[in-house]
Amino acid sequence: MTENLVFPPESEAAEIATADDIGLRLKCIRERNGLSQRELAKRAGITNSNISMIEQGLVSPSVNSLARVLGGIPMTLAQFFACNPLDIGQVVYRADHLAATAVILANGITRTTVATDKLDRQLTLQKMSFLPETDTGRQLLHTDTELSGTVVFGSLELTAGTLVQQLFAGDAFYLTAGQPYRLRNLSTAHAEVVITTPSGSKTC
Repeated sequence: MTENLVFPPESEAAEIATADDIGLRLKCIRERNGLSQRELAKRAGITNSNISMIEQGLVSPSVNSLARVLGGIPMTLAQFFACNPLDIGQVVYRADHLAATAVILANGITRTTVATDKLDRQLTLQKMSFLPETDTGRQLLHTDTELSGTVVFGSLELTAGTLVQQLFAGDAFYLTAGQPYRLRNLSTAHAEVVITTPSGSKTC
């Protein structure tokens, strides 16, 4: 059964809200959707300086102006004012953001982690990019928690205890807590694997 949500009248909500409240809501919702000020401004057909001033509470946009901005998300005025900014966290992480926060490890592997801003997250999702002929090290790694991964590009050799298997794109693996493992890219092309673990555990 679908629940019908009741939103406040748009014009009434807009009149009650302060410039600071509107700015906070807009900033939270924009970041939740993984949009930069520039991208939202482009979608709404306005300058990014206008978005910046609204988010800082320096200007209080008219109902029509705010509706135009929200059209770039897209979202209605009623949905906008029904949101609680304190409950909003970033949901979408764009490729350019992930690339900017990626870490290049000493062994030539690039590690990209989703939601590094969420200190209380319960799981960790990482993409590990292996250059040709790179690996996690000669010594087997040990995970203190369960670990699961899927090869999304290229091929990798997985060593798990005494098991040695070549994995290709679409293949996956699952390791129990404490199981020793190693990943190697023996090919002349780069390879990528997506790994998920409970938050706080180490991969490479």
